[in-house]
Amino acid sequence: MWRILYCVLFGIITSAPPLCAQDQSAALAHLSTLSQQDQLPQLIQAANSLLANPELTLSDQATTLTYLGHAYQRGGDFHTATTYYEKALAVLERNGLHSTEYATVLGALATLYAETGQIAIAKQVLLRSENLLEKDGDHHAEIAMIWDDLATIAADIRSKREAHKCMARAIAELQQTNIVSPNETSAFAATQGRIAELDGEPQTAIADYQRSLTLWTQSHPNEHLETGWLQVLLGGAYLQAGDIATARLLTSRGLSLLQASSGRQSTLYFAAELAYSKVLDAAGSYDEASKFRKEAQTSMSAESNRAKSEISVAALR
Repeated sequence: MWRILYCVLFGIITSAPPLCAQDQSAALAHLSTLSQQDQLPQLIQAANSLLANPELTLSDQATTLTYLGHAYQRGGDFHTATTYYEKALAVLERNGLHSTEYATVLGALATLYAETGQIAIAKQVLLRSENLLEKDGDHHAEIAMIWDDLATIAADIRSKREAHKCMARAIAELQQTNIVSPNETSAFAATQGRIAELDGEPQTAIADYQRSLTLWTQSHPNEHLETGWLQVLLGGAYLQAGDIATARLLTSRGLSLLQASSGRQSTLYFAAELAYSKVLDAAGSYDEASKFRKEAQTSMSAESNRAKSEISVAALR
């Protein structure tokens, strides 16, 4: 559910007016590169250095603050992430002239809520972001990604009808733009895979996930968090298809990649543990499956309880 941050935030950066100084423009573009490569410590350092520049415009300050929120969110520090997202919103509220950037921050916040299991709030904030983008002009690609994320949420809660409805809206928006990035195509393919699983079509899901993974790894390192998660999703599709050996191989590999990229305390790692426990159950490794399942459920419950106090008032106004 982070895809909206990659697609919307990067799109705004590339389409924004040039900064006053060329070195500032290059510094902001550097944040994009560090974020795409999941180099979180370097991203935090570079963003803080950029914020120290008094010549940054309000829009660029908000973008930098949003990157900081993203970095801390990826590291599992939801309190600090929410703080930076709220600072970004506050900066943009000073003159009310940056509805597109405001929508971007809302999209980033929505990914945090979805990641911590606050589904109703995530949907509310995503729809608010979509409404702002729709009013602001030609943002079909960004709106398409919002509907893609809403389709992913629907698939996660096994709402088949809503998932198909949101995906249809996403496709309709994407058809109105001439430029679609590999990241966006990868995101769409992954969501289509989730829906295919929901429809009971594992072979279609396998093809969708494999396409998504191929597109993603063309421009991202194997150690990237999303790479690991796509391996887990692909493993789940093989499990549904009855190929337990391949499912175990892929899910185990994805779990290892997630541990290497984000450690053992991220919400995505916990979700991967649950997915792996299902594969282990199917393979007859019941004790090992129980261990992973209990560890993941306990950690996810604790993380969700902590995150419920991190709801941004500004995001819901």
